Amino acid sequence: MFRTELILAPVAQQLPPSARVLTLGSCFADSIGTRLAAHKVNVVVNPFGTVFQPLALARLLRATLGEDVDWQQHLVEARGRWQSYDLHGSQGAPTPVELLQDIQQTVRRTGEFLRGADAVLLTLGTAWAYRLRETGELVSNCHKMPAELFNKELLTPDEIINALAETHAYLRRVNPKLRIILTVSPVRHLRDTLPLNAVSKSVLRVACHYLSELLPEVSYFPAYELLMDDLRDYRFYAADMLHPSEVAEDYVWEKFARTYFDADFGRFRKEWAGLSQALGHRPLNAAAPEHRQFLVATRERLERLSRQRVNVAAELREVDERLATLPVPADVVAPEPELDSEERVDIGRDETAEISTPTEAAASADGALATNSERHARLSPEEFRAQRSGRNNRPERGQREEHNADSKPEHPIADAAAHAAMANLAVPFEAFDDSVVETSPAVEEAELDPTKKKKRRSRGGAKRTARKNAARLAAGGDDEVLASAEPDETAEGPQRFPATHSRKPAGRASSPNRCP
Repeated sequence: MFRTELILAPVAQQLPPSARVLTLGSCFADSIGTRLAAHKVNVVVNPFGTVFQPLALARLLRATLGEDVDWQQHLVEARGRWQSYDLHGSQGAPTPVELLQDIQQTVRRTGEFLRGADAVLLTLGTAWAYRLRETGELVSNCHKMPAELFNKELLTPDEIINALAETHAYLRRVNPKLRIILTVSPVRHLRDTLPLNAVSKSVLRVACHYLSELLPEVSYFPAYELLMDDLRDYRFYAADMLHPSEVAEDYVWEKFARTYFDADFGRFRKEWAGLSQALGHRPLNAAAPEHRQFLVATRERLERLSRQRVNVAAELREVDERLATLPVPADVVAPEPELDSEERVDIGRDETAEISTPTEAAASADGALATNSERHARLSPEEFRAQRSGRNNRPERGQREEHNADSKPEHPIADAAAHAAMANLAVPFEAFDDSVVETSPAVEEAELDPTKKKKRRSRGGAKRTARKNAARLAAGGDDEVLASAEPDETAEGPQRFPATHSRKPAGRASSPNRCP
């Protein structure tokens, strides 16, 4: 369906979010006023109830600013309560005195608000009016009294223009900055029949046109045209097919807010939409810690708005009440690490591992331990022998050395004699180390050849041979020892020889250098 949208130009001076607005008139004034209040605008919505007739509306406005009105002559007892012909049926009391007191308080409060208001929204409902036959005065509401008490008549545009122009002058004299917004209610009055409803709306529309053209600070908002011409479909009406649906009211409200309020109010509406959704959230598990965090964050947002002079006291109380009902969160205590007697090594990324044992600490202090790069480097036999000989004459460490150190000596008497003889020797014990034993070129060639299998030499056998030679030397002299030097039958691996002899690889029995 083809649809033409009305384009509304914003007014020259738009209202800020802190504006004070009074809405009076038909039920459309209730719709706009409710939405203004929901967006935290300082608004008073229909303090006298719904008022459809324009002349009665003008009279109530003048009464709030001090015009004398005899409220007592329009009191009537209807439907078990005392009510007034000048007010809506919602304004009633059990006794006439209480009703008069309520009316006077409402008039006083509305007048105080109106003196400092920024805008007044007047929604005209119908041009049909009822005149009380007894007094000849127009009434605002018949309160379902018998029809013979009233005369029905159609107001003219001039009567409406004159009444509202007089009220405009009264208001501007008290509050010079006051702005008046006129609108015609889009709700049809079927009691007047559709043709007479069209006549009534036409009279109201003509009066609003002249008032907005002639009077300063008076504008017209086309709520009637938005619903009849812009939306113009029954899907935008409620179930009674008379009142606009919620979608239509939101649409008209959006147009109203963009026309009469500035950009700051538009930004606030977006922020408040998210806060309203957060306030309406209901969790599946209210005791969850995430829900508490959500409420705390929502409260912080409300406090920020409160510092901007937005009235959010009711919302803050609601959040505080919901927080008070939540269980108190238990303090989470981190478990302490268990202490044990096991030593641990703290290994860094680029630093040398910490040494945890005394033996390793001493070795590190002497410079005997190699770095990681030295451990993984492959050394030739010559380099290995040179490195071993340069270790400050320290004996090599290893499993065999530890085993030999822990094991018992085979000949305790000979060992004791050897130690005693070695104390008197001029030649040091290191002279018998296998590191100084000369090897034949064939042996070196065999060690350098990777294809040939090398036999492991026993360091323990060489030491035992050295001890035996030292014992014999102490017992019989150097010549006997050198002459009777024989290979150790108990040694593992290749045999050890004195420094004056050379040895060849195992398996060559015909070698002349092999010992008998």
